[in-house]
Amino acid sequence: MIRSFFLLVIFFSYSFVNSAQEIIKPKLNQASVDQFSFQVLGKLPETINEASGLETFDSNLYWTHNDGGIPVLFGIDSIGTIIKTVHLANKNRGWEDLTRDDYGNLYIGAFGNNKSDKKELKIYIVPNPDSITAKVTLAKVISFSFEDQKAFPPTPDRNNFDIDAFFCLNDSLYLFTKNRTKPYNGLINVYALPITSGDYIAKKVDAFKLDGAMLNNWITGADISKDKGTIALLFHHRIITIENFLTPVFSKGTFTEYKLNQYSHKAGIVFTKKKQLMIVDEREMNFIGGNIYQFNYQ
Repeated sequence: MIRSFFLLVIFFSYSFVNSAQEIIKPKLNQASVDQFSFQVLGKLPETINEASGLETFDSNLYWTHNDGGIPVLFGIDSIGTIIKTVHLANKNRGWEDLTRDDYGNLYIGAFGNNKSDKKELKIYIVPNPDSITAKVTLAKVISFSFEDQKAFPPTPDRNNFDIDAFFCLNDSLYLFTKNRTKPYNGLINVYALPITSGDYIAKKVDAFKLDGAMLNNWITGADISKDKGTIALLFHHRIITIENFLTPVFSKGTFTEYKLNQYSHKAGIVFTKKKQLMIVDEREMNFIGGNIYQFNYQ
């Protein structure tokens, strides 16, 4: 606990950079349809019916999971066939996204919080699952709460503590909220955590607003390119990339929107090349989604 407190003091010695400023509403540069391609590569097996999160360690395996139920990571190939499974000794309650660090670790975001009523959220840390051979693996744990949440649940106008998306940049994890406010205000908050196990208070480091309806603005997955120059944010029907940003003020970067002309519960995204991403979506009503996709852009 002393170690965690020490890291907390160092890591959160800065304050929210936009706290005294007007919340930014980024300009969305529109990509034309001839600037990208989006195609189905394969169907996910019924075992993976609520695919949430997607990550790869530069091999032929793509790691994903369901957002509840049996705590297992599925290593699939590019057409959705299960090649390997890794079982965890940690409960699967609200597993929403995956990310990796520069040291060969995988992070599982167990921070699904639809009602914003959870006082403690978790992120699990395991080694590169490509190399795990144990029958069951016990993950290290990051436990956290939000610095600005005082009520559990909050009032409807402050219901903005659900998380579906995060990524790792250097030695920090950046989490993007899934806004459920009533009336809906379009605000997306960005929180930061260290990558080491321990107990923390997530610090708000950025925020921005998007126009449009609530469901269309839910960020359901995120990743950052290997060269750390491009962030990809996944939505049900589009992808937004952010470039030319100054960490952690991502809201001041260059935003480009790619409208996919296809609506489903997309829930996992990962860079495989500089301008290429893989995506998975949940299967709903037995006929919508449940696929693995490839997205290429210029």
